[in-house]
Amino acid sequence: MTIPVRLDVRTEAQPALLNRQYLQPAAKPSVARPELSTAELAFRIFAAFRAHPHINNVLTHIARANWVQVEQSLNRILDVATESEGLSPLEQNIVDLMVAERGVTGKILKPCFHAVLHRLLARDRAEQLICHIEALFFELEWKAQRPPPATPAPSESSRELDDAGRGPQ
Repeated sequence: MTIPVRLDVRTEAQPALLNRQYLQPAAKPSVARPELSTAELAFRIFAAFRAHPHINNVLTHIARANWVQVEQSLNRILDVATESEGLSPLEQNIVDLMVAERGVTGKILKPCFHAVLHRLLARDRAEQLICHIEALFFELEWKAQRPPPATPAPSESSRELDDAGRGPQ
């Protein structure tokens, strides 16, 4: 089969159109946004992440396709009472992606996350959550750079003293 080539007719490249609602500008400031619960906000962010092909793929991978766990993790991360000590490895990974801008995914996820927050929440509330998540990130980074001192393994002499001090058994 032969396909004739016509060099005289050239089509101009058309820019790709993005039809992503989570990247559209926020509503007018005069429009009051309803106050969302943490669970509702987590669900909406979860839905935005699922709608983005790259973020969806990465979160599927790091959560081992357990999307219920991803939503629960988002719920915990968005709760301002959450502290860094209790975060699971998945939650730590998600916080890293939301803040650090490391690699391709971090550079995609952070602006997407901020856009979704600003679209769903009043500016002050969105900034409060961003600060909370950044604080979680900085606490995790600080702990990673300063691991707790290792406890020395008991030596033979200390074991002998322990056995000698107990008396006959």
